[in-house]
Amino acid sequence: MSQSIEVVIPVHDVERPFKRAVSSALAQRAELSRLGVELRVTVVLHNLGAAAAEVSTGAGPAAGDAEFDGVTWLTCDDGVRSPAGPRNRALDATTATFLSFLDSDDHLEPGSLAAWWKAAQPNSASVVIAPLRTPEGTILPAPRIRPSKPAVLDPLKDGLAYRSVPYGLLRRSALTDVGFRYAEGLRTGEDIEATLKLWFRSGPVCYPYGAPAYHQTDDSGAGRVTSSLSSLADEFRWLERLLASEWLQQATLAERRAVALKVLRVHGIGALLRRAGASGVPDNALWNEAERAYWADISSRLYAFAGGQLPELSRRDAELTRAAAAAADVQSLRTAVERHRTAGRLGDLVPARPAAILSRDSVLRHYLMERQRARAGVFSPS
Repeated sequence: MSQSIEVVIPVHDVERPFKRAVSSALAQRAELSRLGVELRVTVVLHNLGAAAAEVSTGAGPAAGDAEFDGVTWLTCDDGVRSPAGPRNRALDATTATFLSFLDSDDHLEPGSLAAWWKAAQPNSASVVIAPLRTPEGTILPAPRIRPSKPAVLDPLKDGLAYRSVPYGLLRRSALTDVGFRYAEGLRTGEDIEATLKLWFRSGPVCYPYGAPAYHQTDDSGAGRVTSSLSSLADEFRWLERLLASEWLQQATLAERRAVALKVLRVHGIGALLRRAGASGVPDNALWNEAERAYWADISSRLYAFAGGQLPELSRRDAELTRAAAAAADVQSLRTAVERHRTAGRLGDLVPARPAAILSRDSVLRHYLMERQRARAGVFSPS
């Protein structure tokens, strides 16, 4: 066959429903074969010790299941609680035309791989961004694609920074060209910088309008790494790497500003809200002088990275950013967060610099475009 797709499924816990993930991929083999596309499925057993040995010798949780015939089993024993290692293990081993990464607790909807592959063909796409169905059953309205439903997405005009994970189809040659690697040694955020590099530097990026989706679930269990609350310095280790990355340092001001705006809006403000709303954690562990100083430093560096200003940032987000940098204790932070919550529509819609209210990345412009996207059916099923 002239082309191939390899679905890569890292497994960190054999109690997760990874067999469902594998089956959702294998069920699409015949359809892809009719298109001349070979399907490969690789499961990477991550830090599983004896359980990995059982699987690799045919005695594990998938042993005796005919439906798993043809699955490739790899092992990755890096001792790190991060999906970066097993994903990079698969990257190093693959020879497929396209890769598609699938978390062990998620699954692919029937017909998804064929639909994504068809979307890649007209423009030789480097990346096809998968429609992402949330556990609630709706398609995530991201990235911020224009209502005109362009065949090839623009990193800035279509807000690609607002999709932080590379679910979909990734052309292996494009990954090689941009040096795509997941950041090892990080507990969270290992895919953010690599994904941004794909959106901004890899070549044509497409979205398969109306196609079957990548389906997320809530089946990951209590042990999922991203569910814990850690210090800001630990949580934002990925951001330290991002700000130091050579390609972003050399990016245009518009590109750096788009990235910084998304990081501060989504990850930065989100981190503050989680800390103010957390329970069962001592107040001094939630917010202390070290946390305040780190926030003041990292937010200042984000502004500098964006050329010294983020004019489209909403007034309430800008005020919370400043207030947190001055908050001496968790109660001060909670007071600032409460002001943020009750800022009203003006606080949300009016940007820090009012002249930017109708600029491409303003909140008001986003809300107006969301309505147009809904009418155009950008994220509607076919």
